[in-house]
This record gives sequence, structure tokens and C-alpha cells, in this order.
Amino acid sequence: MSVPPEAAGETTASKPARSRDAAASKEALLQAAQELFGQKGFEATTIRDIGERAGVDAALIARYFGSKGDLYIAAVAAEDGGVEGLRDYTGLDQMADAVVSRADAHGPGPIMQAIIRFDTSQEIRQAALQRITRRLVDPLVVDMADHQVDRAQLRAQIAVSALLGISLARSLGWFGEIGSVPKDELTSLIAKALQDVISASSDPDQ
Repeated sequence: MSVPPEAAGETTASKPARSRDAAASKEALLQAAQELFGQKGFEATTIRDIGERAGVDAALIARYFGSKGDLYIAAVAAEDGGVEGLRDYTGLDQMADAVVSRADAHGPGPIMQAIIRFDTSQEIRQAALQRITRRLVDPLVVDMADHQVDRAQLRAQIAVSALLGISLARSLGWFGEIGSVPKDELTSLIAKALQDVISASSDPDQ
């Protein structure tokens, strides 16, 4: 049975169309989540509510974002400008510059606040920590594994903890020098210090 040219053309174009539909559905869910979390809060907003507001199947939340906590973090980060943790980094210089620049421009962002605030729900805090792990810790682990550095996970966690702690100290004005030093000088010092952490051998004889 022959296929009409128009039908064949529709089949060929179906993949881009599906791709556009997926992007539109993801954006609709994100916008609905921003609206509902803002209006009702995290606990009172259900997955079903978000799906209905977005006009798409609520099951797609799991596909595109993960859990409700992951969607919440994605929503507040997008609303905040999405600077923190939304890109991949090629080195410590770039990572330090991005984190410190974010702190200088906006102070502690929603992801940092989700981690440090005592009244954050466990689900949101866990989602925030997972986001930082994916965007900051994991790339360092991969890089160290490529260079056969031992205890890569521990070293990466130490480096990222130090970086976030310094950015928080700068945002909140804990120490005068950290707060007043030019950003480029600070990020250079941070990168050099953290490079020692992630590249030094744990063998005291080396």
C-alpha cells in the first residue's frame, strides 16, 4: 500500500514536532510550578495541581524534573535568573568566578537558602543538595578520575564546600577582607587554594 506524500512528510516532521512539544510541556510545567508554589507554598501544592495548571500530564514532572522537590528548586532558580548551578564548568577558575559573581550580584540565592535555612523541608533541602552535587561536585569528580587522583569524591566535596562557604561569607559580610577584596583577586586565590585540594596526593611521602 503506497503512502501519500503528505503523510510521508508528516511522518518525517514528527520528531521535531515532538521535540517542540516536549520543550513546551516542560516550560508550561515550570511556569505553573512558579505560580502555584508562589501562591500556595510547597506543601500545599500537589503534582496534580501543577499538571492541571500547565495543561499537561502531571506524570511528565517525573520525566523532566524528577521529584516535586526537584521541580521546586528548578522553579525558584529559574525565577531568580538561573545563575547558580545552571551550567557546566570547565575548571575551578570558571566555577569560582560564577559562584562569587552570583553572590556579589544577588546574595545567597534560593538554592543556598534551601540548604542553610532551618525551616526548609527535607525534600527541598535534598533536592538543592542534589542539584549542587550534579552541577559542581560531579564535574570535579570526573576530572579527578580522569587524572587518577585518589579519593576524588571527598576532595570534590571539600572543594565545593569551601567555595560555597566563602561565597556565603562574602554575601553576609562575615569577614572584612573577603567582603572588600576585588572579585577577580578573590576568585584567583580560591581557585589556587582549591586546586591544591583536588590535585595533591594523599600520600605524605609524595
